Amino acid sequence: MKRPFVALLAATSAALALGAAPAPAAVHTKAFDVPVKMDPYEVRQTVSTVATPRTEGFITGMSVNVVDKNGAPVPIRRLMLHHIVFAAVGRPDTTCQGQPFVGYDSRPTNFSNVAQPFYGAGEERNVLALPKGYGYPIHKNDIWGMVWMLMNHRGVTDSAFIRYTVTWQDASDGLTAVTPYWLDENNCRADPIFNVPGTGGKHSTYKKTYDFTMPESGRIVAGGGHVHGGAYGLTISEPDCSNRTVFKSSPAWGMPSNPFYHVRPILHEPGPISMSGYLSQTGYPIAAGQRLRLTAAYDNSRAHTRVMGISLVYVAPQAVSGCAAPPTDGRTFQPAQLKGIPFRTKTPVFKVPLTGIGADGKAHTISRPAGRTVKLDKRSSIKVRDYYFAAPNASVAPGSTLTWDFGPATLHNVTLANGPQGFASFNLSEGRRFKFRFTKPGTYRIFCALHPVLMTETVTVRPHKRHKKH
Repeated sequence: MKRPFVALLAATSAALALGAAPAPAAVHTKAFDVPVKMDPYEVRQTVSTVATPRTEGFITGMSVNVVDKNGAPVPIRRLMLHHIVFAAVGRPDTTCQGQPFVGYDSRPTNFSNVAQPFYGAGEERNVLALPKGYGYPIHKNDIWGMVWMLMNHRGVTDSAFIRYTVTWQDASDGLTAVTPYWLDENNCRADPIFNVPGTGGKHSTYKKTYDFTMPESGRIVAGGGHVHGGAYGLTISEPDCSNRTVFKSSPAWGMPSNPFYHVRPILHEPGPISMSGYLSQTGYPIAAGQRLRLTAAYDNSRAHTRVMGISLVYVAPQAVSGCAAPPTDGRTFQPAQLKGIPFRTKTPVFKVPLTGIGADGKAHTISRPAGRTVKLDKRSSIKVRDYYFAAPNASVAPGSTLTWDFGPATLHNVTLANGPQGFASFNLSEGRRFKFRFTKPGTYRIFCALHPVLMTETVTVRPHKRHKKH
């Protein structure tokens, strides 16, 4: 499965930001539905080929949602689409050329050579919208791959449809073609996570950067970003031009009453409800051989696990000189604000809980899984099987290294829900292992993000021993 999300601006924002214009004579819009059936509390990550417009033309807009049989949006208390990405099979990935693409099972594939991601969305439901006169080229024989992650928040089987709506114009309209460039802090991975340790102290910031050297010259006409909970935002800059800022993508957070903060189980710290995006009719110049830098900034006073920092920019190829003057019509805007949705700009503090199944068969917050606490040696191994951790409650001395030994078949992972220091593994199986050294005393609440109600664990790191004075 390939790359989660990216922010591209609400469709209405194009008109609001750039000035309304009469619609072209031939604008087509079609909704495509993909049926899904989810088991109780299931987390599913998968990839499949899906229908395309089957025509020669240019995509100018695209959106996605989860709907019921009547076309009504499904609330996230039922099903949550954590992320979805659409890729054109047969076109090369513009930023992973020459690199192996790592699948959801953490093993290399040749995916980067055969599919080009061109639209993505996450919990924030980003919408692809390009300035007037630009479009992403499509062809009648196109094959699209759809990669997605869906979560059933209830203890019952549920059915719905992933609906993606495509707006396009005919090839004869002669739009300027754009090329999508997917910038990712942990690029070329289906699950491009990283972890913020949370050890920096009050008001500290954790930054992660990714540089990409442009193979062609052109102008950035649209772009946006995707982050998880705990983020301050993303910045796209040009390090070869005094690191000038191209645009920033800032999160808009839901109000405390937002369902994001109340559903159970929670796979990771709730993300924003909206991300600001960038549009420019002229386009921001970037010359071949110059770098684009993606910087993700997160709060580092607390641990944040399985986070992401992704941006998708659309470039219209054009000869430009290095560090040419930026456009005067470049604008950023917040879709939530344009839609009148209440939001917060300050990054919320949220503690991810452990979740277990109660006697009523429903998911409830728990402080620890059942079972006694077992003292482990400073170098110990814990078996991870279907669907349990062999040591559900462990106690270790400071400086201990635990190794999780993953079973032969089903993919699992080790993810900190909350605790003194952030860490998480990739998805593993077939005898592979993950190690972590515990240096900070306290209680580490851990779960498998793929099976959050079935697989939980606590590791208590005992206080440092005080040496007696003689």
